[in-house]
Amino acid sequence: MYKLNKTQIQEELLKLDNWSFSNNLLFKAYKLNSFMDVMSFSNLVSDKSEQINHHPKMIIDYNTIAFELSTHSLGGISILDFELANFIEDTYDELFQSD
Repeated sequence: MYKLNKTQIQEELLKLDNWSFSNNLLFKAYKLNSFMDVMSFSNLVSDKSEQINHHPKMIIDYNTIAFELSTHSLGGISILDFELANFIEDTYDELFQSD
Protein backbone atom coordinates (compact mmCIF):
# COMPACT_ATOMS: atom_id res chain seq x y z
CA MET A 1 0.00 0.00 0.00
CA TYR A 2 1.21 3.48 -0.79
CA LYS A 3 0.25 7.10 -0.21
CA LEU A 4 -1.63 8.69 -3.10
CA ASN A 5 -0.39 11.97 -4.53
CA LYS A 6 -2.65 15.03 -4.93
CA THR A 7 -3.42 14.27 -8.58
CA GLN A 8 -4.48 10.72 -7.74
CA ILE A 9 -6.60 11.97 -4.84
CA GLN A 10 -8.35 14.55 -7.04
CA GLU A 11 -9.05 11.88 -9.70
CA GLU A 12 -10.60 9.58 -7.10
CA LEU A 13 -12.63 12.42 -5.54
CA LEU A 14 -14.35 12.97 -8.89
CA LYS A 15 -15.93 9.52 -8.48
CA LEU A 16 -17.52 10.45 -5.14
CA ASP A 17 -20.44 12.73 -4.35
CA ASN A 18 -19.48 15.82 -2.31
CA TRP A 19 -16.50 14.37 -0.44
CA SER A 20 -13.74 16.87 0.27
CA PHE A 21 -10.01 16.64 0.83
CA SER A 22 -8.34 18.93 3.34
CA ASN A 23 -5.60 18.61 5.98
CA ASN A 24 -4.69 15.13 4.71
CA LEU A 25 -8.26 13.86 5.30
CA LEU A 26 -11.19 12.82 3.19
CA PHE A 27 -14.37 14.22 4.73
CA LYS A 28 -18.12 14.02 4.34
CA ALA A 29 -21.09 14.55 6.67
CA TYR A 30 -24.51 12.97 6.28
CA LYS A 31 -27.74 14.19 7.85
CA LEU A 32 -30.22 11.37 8.44
CA ASN A 33 -33.75 11.23 9.82
CA SER A 34 -32.94 10.08 13.33
CA PHE A 35 -30.28 9.16 15.83
CA MET A 36 -31.13 5.48 15.33
CA ASP A 37 -30.53 5.81 11.57
CA VAL A 38 -27.13 7.34 12.33
CA MET A 39 -26.28 4.51 14.71
CA SER A 40 -27.36 1.85 12.20
CA PHE A 41 -25.27 3.53 9.51
CA SER A 42 -22.25 3.75 11.82
CA ASN A 43 -22.55 0.06 12.69
CA LEU A 44 -22.51 -0.94 9.01
CA VAL A 45 -19.44 1.23 8.42
CA SER A 46 -17.80 -0.23 11.55
CA ASP A 47 -18.34 -3.78 10.26
CA LYS A 48 -16.79 -2.92 6.88
CA SER A 49 -13.91 -1.12 8.61
CA GLU A 50 -13.11 -4.25 10.59
CA GLN A 51 -13.22 -6.39 7.45
CA ILE A 52 -10.65 -4.24 5.65
CA ASN A 53 -8.75 -3.30 8.83
CA HIS A 54 -9.10 0.41 8.12
CA HIS A 55 -10.89 2.54 10.70
CA PRO A 56 -12.35 6.02 10.16
CA LYS A 57 -13.00 8.78 12.59
CA MET A 58 -16.77 9.03 13.00
CA ILE A 59 -18.32 12.10 14.58
CA ILE A 60 -21.94 11.63 15.67
CA ASP A 61 -24.23 14.49 16.63
CA TYR A 62 -27.85 13.38 16.97
CA ASN A 63 -29.01 12.91 13.34
CA THR A 64 -25.69 13.76 11.67
CA ILE A 65 -22.65 11.60 11.13
CA ALA A 66 -19.36 12.84 9.70
CA PHE A 67 -16.49 10.69 8.47
CA GLU A 68 -12.81 11.61 8.38
CA LEU A 69 -10.68 9.14 6.47
CA SER A 70 -6.89 8.92 6.38
CA THR A 71 -4.26 6.21 6.38
CA HIS A 72 -2.39 7.19 9.52
CA SER A 73 0.43 4.68 8.97
CA LEU A 74 1.26 6.42 5.68
CA GLY A 75 0.57 9.97 6.81
CA GLY A 76 -1.90 10.57 4.01
CA ILE A 77 -4.54 9.07 1.76
CA SER A 78 -4.37 5.57 0.31
CA ILE A 79 -6.66 3.51 -1.89
CA LEU A 80 -8.15 2.03 1.32
CA ASP A 81 -9.58 5.45 2.17
CA PHE A 82 -11.37 5.54 -1.16
CA GLU A 83 -12.51 1.93 -0.81
CA LEU A 84 -14.14 2.84 2.50
CA ALA A 85 -15.54 6.14 1.16
CA ASN A 86 -17.16 4.26 -1.73
CA PHE A 87 -18.64 1.74 0.69
CA ILE A 88 -20.01 4.58 2.84
CA GLU A 89 -21.47 6.32 -0.20
CA ASP A 90 -23.02 3.12 -1.62
CA THR A 91 -24.49 2.17 1.76
CA TYR A 92 -26.00 5.62 2.22
CA ASP A 93 -27.46 5.59 -1.29
CA GLU A 94 -28.96 2.12 -0.81
CA LEU A 95 -30.46 2.64 2.64
CA PHE A 96 -31.17 6.33 3.09
CA GLN A 97 -31.30 8.11 -0.26
CA SER A 98 -34.97 7.31 -0.89
CA ASP A 99 -35.99 8.89 2.45
